[in-house]
Amino acid sequence: MSLNFIPQENNRFGNIWRNGVVVLLFIFIAGLVATKYVSLAGTVFETAPVTTTSLVAVTSVSVQDTPRNTIGGDINFEHTVPAPQLSSSSVMISPDEFTAESIVVKDKLSGKILYAKNEYDEHPIASITKLMSALVLLETSPNWPTSTQVVDDIVEDTHMYAGDTYTLEELWNATLVGSSNKAVLTLVDATGWKREAFVERMNQKAEEIGMSNTHFFDPTGLDERNTATASDVAILLSEALRHNRICDALLTKECSLYSNERDKKQHIWNTDWLLLGWTPNQFMQINGGKTGYIPSSGYNFTVEVVDDVGHAIDIVILGATLPQARFEEAKKIGEWVFENYIWASR
Repeated sequence: MSLNFIPQENNRFGNIWRNGVVVLLFIFIAGLVATKYVSLAGTVFETAPVTTTSLVAVTSVSVQDTPRNTIGGDINFEHTVPAPQLSSSSVMISPDEFTAESIVVKDKLSGKILYAKNEYDEHPIASITKLMSALVLLETSPNWPTSTQVVDDIVEDTHMYAGDTYTLEELWNATLVGSSNKAVLTLVDATGWKREAFVERMNQKAEEIGMSNTHFFDPTGLDERNTATASDVAILLSEALRHNRICDALLTKECSLYSNERDKKQHIWNTDWLLLGWTPNQFMQINGGKTGYIPSSGYNFTVEVVDDVGHAIDIVILGATLPQARFEEAKKIGEWVFENYIWASR
C-alpha cells in the first residue's frame, strides 16, 4: 500500500481551522503578558517615582569609595588642616582698641579668620595696589637686566626723576621696597602694554584669585577708586608671597639707586617698620609686607608674620589714623592672636 502525501481537501480545511485557533490563542496569551507588565510598570512608578534626588544618589561618587589624592584622575581631595581655636580662658579683644577702620587676621594654613573688624567694607588700599601690579608684571616675563628711562608723569615720588635710566630690576626694587610710583609706571610702560590694558588685567587677576570686592583704576594706588576689603587684601598678600621675586623685594630692608644722568645716589629704605625693627615686636619671622597711604585711605599695612613655633598669620590693617599706628596695631593684634589661640599639633 502506498502513502499519499497530497493532502485531501477535507484535511486542508481542518488544518486551516487548527492554525487559526493557535494564532488566536497566541494573541490572547500575548495580551495577558503585556497587560501584566504594564500593570507592574504602573506599580513601580507609583511606589518609587524617579526624582532628581534619587538620580543624584545613583550617579554621585562616594567619597569613601574614592582614593584620596588620586593621581591622574579628576578627583583630588586634600587633607583638611585643623584650624587654631581661641583659648577658653581668652576674651576677644575689642575693635575699639584700634584706630584702623578694617582689620583681618587670617591663619595661613587653614584659612580661618582669627580676628576681624569690618572685614568686608570696601576701602581705598593706596600702594598695596602695587602687589597686584607686581603679579601682573611677572606675567609679562620682564627682561630684568635691560634699561629704560623713568616716565615723565607728574606723580608724587621721592626716589627718582623723569629721564633717569635704570634697569628693570632696579625699578622693581624701587616699586616694592620704597613704593615708588614712577618706578611702577615705568615698569608698566616697559611691557609695551597700554596702561588701560594693564589695569584691565589687574582686575581680571583679582577675580581669578578670589578678590570679589576689589576694583583697580591705576597701577600705583594713587587713585582713590582702587578699593578692596580687608578680606580681599589678605588674599592678595597670600598670592603675592607665593612668588620668590616679590618676597625677595619685600624683605629687602634697603637698596640704592644711582642716576648717571644726575650723577647722584639715592638711598631707599623699606617702608615696612616691622621688618626694619623701627616698631619693636616679638615675631620670630616676617615673610613680607606692604604699606599704602593716600589722604582718602588713611594708613594701610598688610604683612605675614610667624611665631616661634612656625605658625604663620596674615594681617591686614586699613585706615589707621597715624603712620606708626598701622604698625603698632598690626603688632598688637598679631601678638594677641599668637598668645590667645591654640594650634593643633601638625
